[in-house]
Amino acid sequence: MSLGQVPGNSCSSKRPRHVVLAGNEILSEKYLIDLLKQKGLQPVASSSLKETQFLLAQRETVLAICHASSSDGTFRDLLGALGKSSKVPVIVCADYYDPRLYLEAMELGAFDYFTYPYHGDGVEWVVGNALQAASHEKSASSRQVKTLKEGVPC
Repeated sequence: MSLGQVPGNSCSSKRPRHVVLAGNEILSEKYLIDLLKQKGLQPVASSSLKETQFLLAQRETVLAICHASSSDGTFRDLLGALGKSSKVPVIVCADYYDPRLYLEAMELGAFDYFTYPYHGDGVEWVVGNALQAASHEKSASSRQVKTLKEGVPC
């Protein structure tokens, strides 16, 4: 599923769909922020692990995108604090590809992993799949059945 298939503005009248962007370097990624906004998602910046945990606890968040390291911790700390049963998918991103880092992130419960510089189609695919997975989790927990053709529920 690409992010292009995720309805952009159909949910905006109900409530915002927040995406927490965690880490110092990710905050400067205009491409990623613009892509999320184009699809009706509301990026929320976080520059520390504590702030990220606070935002995830206080806001209805559909996705978290976490840089491999932050000013006060790493993706390991965030995933450890959230646990593997987190209902919010976490995508880990880094400025280089390291297969060991990728495997570690996945073992700790990350939804996926991507690297800078971003490749548009790849980012859209990963984010779209994470939103789809989150919507299935939400639907399953509320016992609502949605088909993929109906889109991602708000």
